[in-house]
Amino acid sequence: MLRQFLRNASSNPTKVTASITSTLSPSTNNSHVNTSKTQRPELLTILPSKRILNRILFDIDSQLTYKQMMPILNHIYNNLSTPESINLTQLKIQSSSYDLMKFKKLLQEIRKVTNSINVHLLDLENELIEQSAELGNNDAISILAFETIRKRQILKEIVDEEDYKHANELIKQLIDINHPLVFKMAGDLSWELNQPNQAIEYWQNYIDLVNKDKRGGGGDDYDDHLCQIYYNMGYYYFTYLKHPKLSLAKLNFQKCINHGSSNVSGSSTGSNSNEFIVKSHFYLGQLYVNNNPKLSKYHWEIASSSGLKDSIINLGFLEMNCFQNYHLAIEWFKLGMELNPSEVQCLIGLFDAYIALQNWKSANIYLSKLNKLFETIAEKKKTSELPENIKSSIIYNESMLKTFHQTRLNDIKLVTSKIV
Repeated sequence: MLRQFLRNASSNPTKVTASITSTLSPSTNNSHVNTSKTQRPELLTILPSKRILNRILFDIDSQLTYKQMMPILNHIYNNLSTPESINLTQLKIQSSSYDLMKFKKLLQEIRKVTNSINVHLLDLENELIEQSAELGNNDAISILAFETIRKRQILKEIVDEEDYKHANELIKQLIDINHPLVFKMAGDLSWELNQPNQAIEYWQNYIDLVNKDKRGGGGDDYDDHLCQIYYNMGYYYFTYLKHPKLSLAKLNFQKCINHGSSNVSGSSTGSNSNEFIVKSHFYLGQLYVNNNPKLSKYHWEIASSSGLKDSIINLGFLEMNCFQNYHLAIEWFKLGMELNPSEVQCLIGLFDAYIALQNWKSANIYLSKLNKLFETIAEKKKTSELPENIKSSIIYNESMLKTFHQTRLNDIKLVTSKIV
């Protein structure tokens, strides 16, 4: 359970300490999974192997070993339903809030490795944040304070007024002492509130602070945070402005990739599957497509290796229209079809590629598929009750199919005559 935190500021001007005095009302606790009444499995049965855990501990530069970590995690895990029973001082292993936040990082990495969320491990991760906040960890305090703010401002949940006011006071204290993470999270909140200029100002403060002292101020998620920030800033300069600042967009997308790559190097947990790295490669591909198609191809190939459908489609058209490599274009379009058999752009691309190769039989096959899809869309439009996302998809696909028939009229006639 998310407990009330940090009722008093520390006399130490560079640290905020926690004093747990009461519990938040259930209505403010929706972001935490309630499994207190559920029989939990043994912790070891839901964790990866010791070998994997040791590798992750090494990658995140943990000061405690697997042997030292497990008694701490087990003690917290076994008392999740009664957090007031958690007493780390009774363990023979000395640990700090820094160590607990390292264990939180470990659980985050497990989610990446397994590509899944285990509710019991999520509860453990939340409790590690709680315990770290009680020990005065400012990163944990920032996370909990912004969680309260976000519930009211983003999720529109009912939040106790005293809790909300106190969270704002804590954030102000953390800003006053220039704690880096509070600026990063303030930027994230502003971004969600569609206040991009304010978000960029906060993010730039974070960047300036962690660049002064990466080890002391950036925290465990330094590169992850910068990866996200630089991607968002690149996206802002590319898509938000009436007159896009393309040079700044390129610079920030590249910085995102650089920080993601530094986090990946030698690590068992990082990979190019990081969504911000993948999207940065995709947008760099778009930015270079007109003046440097080879570089565009390079970026789209990296994004495609992580399964980004739009990059796969773009590569197909790039190979076909720019490099006249029709066979390779066909391979890309077919790969896109594996991800979505009804992908209109891939069907059109395959038709065009086979026309260029004068493979009339194959061109006719995909012409038939396009005509069949057009008929299917016409039938779906007759359905009165459709989700908005389905409606918008139908309208988009119908528009593309109409354009296809209008712009390929001669090719369609040619294919039909060859087959007949």
